[in-house]
Amino acid sequence: MKIATLSATAIAATALTGTLLSGPALALETSSLKACGDGAGWPPYTFEKGGSVQGYDVDVLDAIFGKEGVDISVEMPPWKRCVLQTKAGNYDIALSASYSDERNQDFILSEYYYTLQPSYIYSTSQHPNGLNISSVDDLNGLRMCGLLGYNYTGFGVDDSKVRKSAKSFEQLVQKTEAGRCDVFLARYEILAGFKVAKGTDYLAGGMQAEPIPGNSGDKFHMMISREHPEAMEIKATLDAGFESMRDAGELQSILDTYIK
Repeated sequence: MKIATLSATAIAATALTGTLLSGPALALETSSLKACGDGAGWPPYTFEKGGSVQGYDVDVLDAIFGKEGVDISVEMPPWKRCVLQTKAGNYDIALSASYSDERNQDFILSEYYYTLQPSYIYSTSQHPNGLNISSVDDLNGLRMCGLLGYNYTGFGVDDSKVRKSAKSFEQLVQKTEAGRCDVFLARYEILAGFKVAKGTDYLAGGMQAEPIPGNSGDKFHMMISREHPEAMEIKATLDAGFESMRDAGELQSILDTYIK
């Protein structure tokens, strides 16, 4: 039996639904957990390299659960499948998920463990004079494109107006260069991560990224399957681990190994 114990002084984890866990200790009986990330790649947080899944998320999971003897496996199916299969209980945790009310109902969300800057990207060949964007309302009036199965609520835009047919950032770039999209939405750090992790520069060739006005950052969580019998204990372990690692500077230190 593998035990992951939180000390009596650890701050109790609070679910985003308002459920409070408290007490001197929480224990995990499970000896392994199965997680999934976005198969399209989400560097530097999750990406495949040399036949294995690597990145910030993997290192954070290992740091929290590894010392307790809980084995973590990470797979990268298409993101939509990852979400659906986690909801069904075939995965225990879906990684790097932004908040939405629907996700908060379907899953148990951990506290956030990193923040990204939502941006819009346009083609300077299609818009040589740039775009006059001063608010999200201006973006809502454009043809916005995004990735299939993604949630853009944290961008502040009307998520229902985002055209989500592209299966990769490459397709988003192609659609935007061809004028089929005025802009595509992405987190700038992820685009930069592809360049660092895989040498792919999605901002080459006249693609211009700009931060979305008035948006201070999009927080990312891990989504825990409600089908897991120890879902709340997993949340409590993750939340306490995030807090401890953030206070010690360990979260930033891990990220720095990938982006510096």
